[in-house]
Amino acid sequence: MKYFILSLLFTFSAHAFDWQGHRGARGLMPENTIEAMREGLRFPIKTLELDVVISKDGKVVVSHEPWMNPLICRHPDGKKFKGEEFNLYRMDYSEILRFDCGSVPFARFPDQKKMSVGKPSLHALLTEIETQLKAEKRSISYNIEIKSDEEQEQKKFQPKVSDFSDLVVAEIRSVIQDDRFVIQSFDPRVLIYIRGKYPEVTLAYLSEKKESTDSLKKVLGFFPAIYSPDYNILSYEDIPLIHAQGMKVIPWTVNNVEDMKKLIGMGVDGIITDYPNLIPQVEMKECPPGSNLFEGNCVKIPTHALPSASNPGWICKDGYVQRRFHCDRIKVPSHAVLSSDGKSWDCKKNYVKYRNRCRKK
Repeated sequence: MKYFILSLLFTFSAHAFDWQGHRGARGLMPENTIEAMREGLRFPIKTLELDVVISKDGKVVVSHEPWMNPLICRHPDGKKFKGEEFNLYRMDYSEILRFDCGSVPFARFPDQKKMSVGKPSLHALLTEIETQLKAEKRSISYNIEIKSDEEQEQKKFQPKVSDFSDLVVAEIRSVIQDDRFVIQSFDPRVLIYIRGKYPEVTLAYLSEKKESTDSLKKVLGFFPAIYSPDYNILSYEDIPLIHAQGMKVIPWTVNNVEDMKKLIGMGVDGIITDYPNLIPQVEMKECPPGSNLFEGNCVKIPTHALPSASNPGWICKDGYVQRRFHCDRIKVPSHAVLSSDGKSWDCKKNYVKYRNRCRKK
């Protein structure tokens, strides 16, 4: 397996690490509400993450689905309804605001505080949070997902990608500067369009399936600033490959301390979580150059080794094998080549292994 040297620029530190509150603080407050964003700000996050859709009258609405989700929303008349029954793109914002999306008990998040609250407009949310930040003399960033999908567009749950993207970018820019936000999406069409029309906007590609950097380049035609996968599909070997293409790695959605520590040890650049209250429980330890954070301790990385999330905290490069606390070069005999695993050797064509050498057949 081919390894790339992991730059020390990606060594974890509390100052540079991008902790993000998912939908504000979904584990603690109703998701994607101003109250959830305020809750997220109570903890040491750098970024508020949220989702947006479009209403019938062209308002940018903060919502994960382009319909009223019966799992979290209540009809103004109290009647039950089915998923996708109320298409937000077919509702004026005044009608959307009548639904209560904070009082319905949500079993997945038992610690979530219940309250009667509607879906805010993006403009209202940004304005409220910016007012609070100004009063507190602090600044954070926003990671805003455009909830676009080709199938949903065909089913008329959203405008076409260009209109959708233009509305969102214009709304954000009416409140904050370009260096304060990231646009993310699972829909490559969104990122391709924004890259072409708004090249100054920072982009993040969301992914829930394993894919190579070559595959990503084919899909988008470029490498975005951030690659944001489901944390379950990430391996240690992925991180240096992604970094080598100039992308940061910020996985979602990580909701327990042990997984957070493991990912930090792997070298990710940030973490998106429903529970920003867990952040203080993660040891914010910065290791010196030449060391790796492993199981809470700084482990010295020997010559010819790379950091690793596996015991003992490092792994020998291709062509080297571990001998106690150092890496020894593999002796490749004449007429042999290093194997694809980088840890053994095979004889060339027309030669066979004989003891520790290769001899002609």
